[in-house]
Amino acid sequence: MEITNKGKKLAMMLGIGFIAYNVILFVLCGFAGHTAVFWISWVFMIVAFLAMTVSGVLLGKKGMFLRDWLFGFPIVKHSTFYIIVELIASTAFIIFEHSIKLSWTFAVQFLFLCVYCICAISCFLSKQTIDEVENRVEDKTSFIKLLRADCVMLTNKCEDPKLKGQLKEFADEVRYSDPMSNEALFELEKDITLAVSECGSLLENNDLEKASEILSRARLLLKERNEKCKALK
Repeated sequence: MEITNKGKKLAMMLGIGFIAYNVILFVLCGFAGHTAVFWISWVFMIVAFLAMTVSGVLLGKKGMFLRDWLFGFPIVKHSTFYIIVELIASTAFIIFEHSIKLSWTFAVQFLFLCVYCICAISCFLSKQTIDEVENRVEDKTSFIKLLRADCVMLTNKCEDPKLKGQLKEFADEVRYSDPMSNEALFELEKDITLAVSECGSLLENNDLEKASEILSRARLLLKERNEKCKALK
């Protein structure tokens, strides 16, 4: 996954919060004379900062507002709630470290962490699904985009006025074609691409008559493609 600039800024903010937490904690409590309850609570608080940082950096600003599949809440809400609850719990355990059992200290905070991880993973799955849909949409519109670029190149390459006019008409037909493709149109679109490529090769060889014939074939194929595209909707 790509790490965005906003994700990096979020990581920096959490890093500042992490430093502030540790400075205040050890200034007030010191380093010596603590039980395992203190250190377990401290470790879980560190893990909370790390979990939020990883979620923020990987999901980015857009991903932080994606809703999970379980409760329908965005991860930013889960993260805020988790770190507040963990801060309250760990602070309470630290204050009463000499009178609270280690097992309860670990179990409660481990439960908080597990719930947060489940919600975070659910949001990652939501983001993955959205990314896959966006990629499929982009792939299905790439044929017409590339064909438009090919038309521009062919038009610029052609010096014959009559054939240049035909190429401009073909470019207009491509421009007004349905940009959304379909798997069922793959072979037809492949034939159109090959025809346009062959037309370009014929132009380079100055075989204008043959190029005009191939272009006419490409236009017929494009018309067939557009008709089938309508039928498949």
